[in-house]
Amino acid sequence: SALLITFSTQSYSQYQVGKNTGSLSLGVGGGYLTGTGAIPISAEYNFLNFEKNIQAGLFASFASSSYDFGHGTAKYTNIVIAAQGNWHFLPGDKVDPFVGLSLGYLIVSQSTTYNRDVPFGYAYSASGSTIFFSAQAGLNYWFNEGWAIQGRVGYFPYFSVGVTHSF
Repeated sequence: SALLITFSTQSYSQYQVGKNTGSLSLGVGGGYLTGTGAIPISAEYNFLNFEKNIQAGLFASFASSSYDFGHGTAKYTNIVIAAQGNWHFLPGDKVDPFVGLSLGYLIVSQSTTYNRDVPFGYAYSASGSTIFFSAQAGLNYWFNEGWAIQGRVGYFPYFSVGVTHSF
């Protein structure tokens, strides 16, 4: 008589050397937009794969918000473009936490226009840009071999949730 023992594993491989990932997400806050109600829209494309745990690529985010403050309207816009690198703690697992660093370029603009009913009504605007260095952390939950839900915290946006695809 023979005893046969079979072990079975299922891998939800998302991050493998040679596999790229792309993400789209919506966020909350970040940069100079805190309290403006803006919802950052972000995209990332990770195309450099090193060793087992390291993946790098590009990250971009855009947010714009305007509001009426009674005597006029104010509008805020942020655009972020960054290079990023992430360390995946459990590459290939269904639950895949990561931390990383980003070096990027932030473009901000703000404009205010006062209504005509305000004495000496006027408009003004300002814009600027800066290079920034920041950290991020997140978690990919792979619900099948190609798709995941991603939660992420960082500089811009402060918090985001989106979908990730491995290809």
